Amino acid sequence: MPTPAGRGPGRPWRPGILPPAPIAPDLSSADIRIGYARCSTLGQELECQLDALSKHGILRDEIFSEKISTRVWVRPRFEEVLRMAREVKARALHCWVIFAVYERERLGRDAAELTALADHLTAHGLVLEMLAGPLSGIYDPTGPG
Repeated sequence: MPTPAGRGPGRPWRPGILPPAPIAPDLSSADIRIGYARCSTLGQELECQLDALSKHGILRDEIFSEKISTRVWVRPRFEEVLRMAREVKARALHCWVIFAVYERERLGRDAAELTALADHLTAHGLVLEMLAGPLSGIYDPTGPG
């Protein structure tokens, strides 16, 4: 399948559930970005991820971070950021609430976990964005391959 010319950051990467509805042009709105950074061990550093998310316009106090393996099924800060993103979206229906991470590996161990998370976010009206890696950009479930 050929790659569309417009593919890149902010462009679709996988078909699936419909994306959130476009924001009505007559409503004042702004994207609300919430960041998540994670590394697997205590010896690893989060600074690179935190810097990248900060450079992308996310304030440090809006970035949830933790040092925990994806083998651990319950990641407290991850659950907290998902809960907060859903609450923000419930109060700001006219805004896009964007869940931003540095790269795919920060979210899960395999494509199945990533797909499930992306579909969960979309079902709650949230948008997933990855800043780096082969899937960088904003997730659009209606997009090509």
